[in-house]
Amino acid sequence: MAGVSALELRIPYRVAQTRSRTGLALALAPLPSLVAGLLLFGAPPWGEGVWLLVGLTALAHLLAFLATERMARYPGQESWSLVGFNLLLFTLFLVAVLAMGRLYYSRGYLLTATLLAFPLLLLYLRGLPPVRLALLPGGVADGLLRALGRELPPLRGLEGVEGVVADLHRLDPRALPLLAGAAFRGLPILHAARVYEGYTGRVPLELAEGLFALAERERGLYPLFKRAWEVGLVLFLSPLALLVGLLVALAVYLDLGRPVLFAQERVGLGGRAFKAYKFRTMRGAPREGAYAGEEAERITPLGRFLRRYRLDELPQLWNVLRGEMALVGPRPEQRVLAEAYAREIPLYALRHTVQPGLTGWAQVHQGYAEGKEETLVKLSYDLYYVKHLSFFLDLRILLRTIWVVPSGFRAK
Repeated sequence: MAGVSALELRIPYRVAQTRSRTGLALALAPLPSLVAGLLLFGAPPWGEGVWLLVGLTALAHLLAFLATERMARYPGQESWSLVGFNLLLFTLFLVAVLAMGRLYYSRGYLLTATLLAFPLLLLYLRGLPPVRLALLPGGVADGLLRALGRELPPLRGLEGVEGVVADLHRLDPRALPLLAGAAFRGLPILHAARVYEGYTGRVPLELAEGLFALAERERGLYPLFKRAWEVGLVLFLSPLALLVGLLVALAVYLDLGRPVLFAQERVGLGGRAFKAYKFRTMRGAPREGAYAGEEAERITPLGRFLRRYRLDELPQLWNVLRGEMALVGPRPEQRVLAEAYAREIPLYALRHTVQPGLTGWAQVHQGYAEGKEETLVKLSYDLYYVKHLSFFLDLRILLRTIWVVPSGFRAK
């Protein structure tokens, strides 16, 4: 390792993804269904109906394993909710298939198999030891070191290392022998920006990395599917949303009188302006380009409650149905502020390459942003979403929103 010094980096498996765990999922997923079958039906041979039930349950658990692993690739700590969500989701799908096919099933068996699968899936998600990597300082790798918040010990050799992390766009020529040695050993060479994104959930805002966030995205047909499932979900939840919306409208009317709604110009897909609707939360009309913190004295007690739990944003479901917003995406900014940020921050316009959303990756990690410095952090989250836009990331955001909103996290 002459000519350059590397550091020993140990990080969770999901950040580096140096090897596939599909084989492990295939081996573990059938175990809960088989053990539950032995407990409730005794030792084989079983009847055809029991075998079919056990096989379909094993398939549902395999899909839950694979979906959980896919969602866990995005940063976050909500392992319990990820496991519970996917097991519940695919168990409900299984029950629907059994009911529609009029196939044999046992409620006790399904409950037992699901309870057995929960700790096994949680162990699968969290039980593997961290990955050991060699980190070459410099460029984005220095930002990763700052994000880790701790000093790393020097690395004396590549023995036992599962990969090398380096900023491939700012590579010290003296590191080439080490990278050649890693390639000779068959070790993956990971770009530091990728590891930084996996650890922080943010894109480094250096000009090149931000542009790569736009250039490297591969969405395929997902934007069309995204629109379909989001509209379907809004329509499915519309009776509850209308009921809650009517109650909120009545409360706002009693608090502030008419009108109960106001429209504010926001910037959407492609930089096009649209009117976003919200319930009123303050006395008088909101000022264009003003931050919520600057309007705090005019917000009523009811308004603070509505803002804390994001109930003031319920009317934006109408914007979703109109195609001006999505359920998940970067939060739409006021037009006046968006134009000012675009002049000051070179990469700011990249967040407008996807539809704005009712909730988003920045929203569930940072909350409300005010001022240029907080907007830069928000933009780094937004560009992560732009780069990694996928069905599983959208599901992860919606699941996290369910936990974040009741807490009033960073609401203004």
